[in-house]
Amino acid sequence: MNNIVTLHSPVRSNPIPERAAIHPGCRYDMILPDSALTEYLKHVTDADHDQQTGIVGAYRLSVDSAEIEPVDLSAQPLKCFVWDMDLLSPSIRRCLHIDPERQRTTHNNRLTLIDARLNAPEVRLLDNQPVLTISPQFELEWATEAFASQLGLVQLVDSSRTVQFADSESLVLLDTETAGRDPVLYLNDSADNSAVKQVCSFQAQGGKQRFGFSTLVSQAIPSEFRNKPVVSVSVLEKYTWYFMQNAAPDDPDRHIWVPVHLPIIWGWSIRVQQRFDGVWDIFRKKLIMPTPSTEEPALPLWQSNSLRCHTAQEF
Repeated sequence: MNNIVTLHSPVRSNPIPERAAIHPGCRYDMILPDSALTEYLKHVTDADHDQQTGIVGAYRLSVDSAEIEPVDLSAQPLKCFVWDMDLLSPSIRRCLHIDPERQRTTHNNRLTLIDARLNAPEVRLLDNQPVLTISPQFELEWATEAFASQLGLVQLVDSSRTVQFADSESLVLLDTETAGRDPVLYLNDSADNSAVKQVCSFQAQGGKQRFGFSTLVSQAIPSEFRNKPVVSVSVLEKYTWYFMQNAAPDDPDRHIWVPVHLPIIWGWSIRVQQRFDGVWDIFRKKLIMPTPSTEEPALPLWQSNSLRCHTAQEF
């Protein structure tokens, strides 16, 4: 049975024309008078300086880490990336050098999550191998009224996956806490080398489309592991999804990925085990339905990925 919840996009006022030429994710030269410099220096040493100023010196993403750097105040000219226009103070906004040729608009690019469903987990046979699966599905409306942009997805996860044996012993297959308390980047397999997954094709300015988007999360279920019979498999995971946009993903010197919606939280806690007839079945489950969150960091950060957190080689 599908569980459906309507998701509401974050409320943001339309920008006034004077500020509309500022595009989130783009690099700008800065001219900082003493007053604006003093204001910025009040925050630059804070761990969450980017959350207070709306600008960063760099935002570097790889499968191994995501790093935020403050503006390099020794560079000439000063350069910054705007990641959140709503956080820009009037004094910082006046310091940004805006290209007078850039087209102005009274609109922002906008992603609307019309609804979401978390299909019930199930055990499937794939290539004669039982596999536990779950599939979150979203209906999206993506409008690029301000500028052409690519829509992408960053998936972070807190995860623990364990097998239990017939002799009552257990083995942890995956534990993201080995990388620290923060979530890690979710990767599907060793060939997965992209931190940001493309959600749809690049969309021109003025474009608008409505479409469905889904992904599949799975865990193989072995009958035995390391010559020991397996009686059950447990998965406990919480995902944090970030829908991001980038005006020019192939030009990282002048454009960065920035959020285009609040983070979305979903997850599952589940155990599968064999019935008396040998069929694998779900014996316990608890689902976290997809929900927008204001409690997660607005910019996704990680210091490892799920592949590096495997504590036992996959079967």
